[in-house]
Amino acid sequence: MSRYVLIIQESQDGRVSHAWQRLSDFDLSGYPELTSQGHLEAPVLRASFNRDCEAERDSCEEMCRASLKGRNWTHASDGSKKAMCVKRCLPTYVDCCKLRELSEAGKLRVSFPVVGSAVDWLKQHHRELLVGTIVVIAGVAFVVVAAGSGGGALVLAPIVLMASSGVPSVHVLTPVVP
Repeated sequence: MSRYVLIIQESQDGRVSHAWQRLSDFDLSGYPELTSQGHLEAPVLRASFNRDCEAERDSCEEMCRASLKGRNWTHASDGSKKAMCVKRCLPTYVDCCKLRELSEAGKLRVSFPVVGSAVDWLKQHHRELLVGTIVVIAGVAFVVVAAGSGGGALVLAPIVLMASSGVPSVHVLTPVVP
């Protein structure tokens, strides 16, 4: 199974079908956001949750309040500026908390001992899966590399496809500011 890609697609009439395609036969050109000269090039998202939602919210509010200085903001009180920033940063904070809850509930990793039950479950829940979700099917780990809304295809690729012996195993950290 580690040499196959699982594709689940919903047709216009609402039927959900699946297909196993050999990696060598899988045409990545249908998924331009994943391809670069025929190789899969998508970020692999960790299934474990390692963000500090409260610290991110505090940082967001601090940056927001810092941006509300100058002549254009002399009319606003500190309280109204704080309220505005809390409102601006709340949606990102709520999303972070939801992801944390999903991670803690184990919903970012799904495991099935039998292929048939995995495919049936994936067909029923194909709209709920996020890119980066890890699905273990009969001992083989797959990662969701494409998840389309509105009937688009759900594509699960074996994680071994993401590995490369040509890349040195050096961890590079890139800071990301929300």
